[in-house]
Amino acid sequence: MPIPLPLRHTPRLMGSLAVLAFPHGGQRSARRNAWTGMSEDAAHRRARAEADEAMQASIARAQPALLDATGW
Repeated sequence: MPIPLPLRHTPRLMGSLAVLAFPHGGQRSARRNAWTGMSEDAAHRRARAEADEAMQASIARAQPALLDATGW
């Protein structure tokens, strides 16, 4: 189930507000933001790989049926 858009941006917003409230926490926030970005990228990469595998499996299952139906 996808995360709603406002909830997805809440950690970034809170991090930005923390930088404004506590100026010396900028490096910590930057590291946290970098880690969050890397985690999101990795999750997106995994989702794309799973979708690609599912598509390839679907094509492999459909190909014999298409060959039989068309007589090629």
